[in-house]
Amino acid sequence: MTNETTSNALLTLAPDAPSYSENPEILYLLLEERIRRYTMGDSTSVPVDTARRLLESILYCLDIQRRADKNALPDSAPMKTRWQAGVDAAKRTAKRAKLLLLQAQRTPPPLSNTAYCDTLTALPAFFAGYDADFFAQEIPCSFDYPLCQPVSDALFGAEYIQDFLRRMLAENAFLRAFSADALLSLYEKYYIDYADLLVNLYLPAAEMATLCALSGAPVRALSLTPEQLASINQKLLSINDAEARQRMEDAADSALFELGLTSDFLCAYTKQAARDLLVRLRATCE
Repeated sequence: MTNETTSNALLTLAPDAPSYSENPEILYLLLEERIRRYTMGDSTSVPVDTARRLLESILYCLDIQRRADKNALPDSAPMKTRWQAGVDAAKRTAKRAKLLLLQAQRTPPPLSNTAYCDTLTALPAFFAGYDADFFAQEIPCSFDYPLCQPVSDALFGAEYIQDFLRRMLAENAFLRAFSADALLSLYEKYYIDYADLLVNLYLPAAEMATLCALSGAPVRALSLTPEQLASINQKLLSINDAEARQRMEDAADSALFELGLTSDFLCAYTKQAARDLLVRLRATCE
């Protein structure tokens, strides 16, 4: 098989895979080896879908190694060596993600909903079924709790789960700064049925906390009068976009300071929620 033919065959297997600069002949040989290992030496032939998944895993692990281990292995190192380093990196990421899951299980928010509880129940299946050796890019479980700021579509496998849990933990840390009563009162105003709807629990609290800080009201109360909300809206609309954005970011900082929360990640996360709120406020008044 020529180099060009091999390359075309690989592209046929994984047309949506990220572009790569690997030698297609060597990549094809590595794929053949992985197929033999997958079939326990019985065959080098598998269904096209299985071959595609195995190839995607190889490319994904090579990409992980390239991103996570730049100084340890140059691109000139043997492909199998770099692939194995990527597999090892995926396994380490899965172990770190499992620790985050344990932390999430120990530190739930004061109030939760069905989607949140179902997701925490579903996530252990990922660690039971994750196979970095053959399908490192896959997520062998299903969950649907919507984060305020979703995980990037560019992440897969254990990297996706790790980032999902990192974001969930940040949201939980924020929510744990409030009483269950304050959150319940807010949710009942914000959502028709927060317990059973597929809704995020952090978003309304982050938005109201920012608005409370902006108006000088107690952040932990998570409550403003209609008059206070109207006044805030009027002030934000009377200034230019840059100044309004700065005020929202400063208010998010003030809210976190009042709550005693110092995480850089949570700070950036809450500022983004504040900026998104500003966009919606301005859009409703246009």
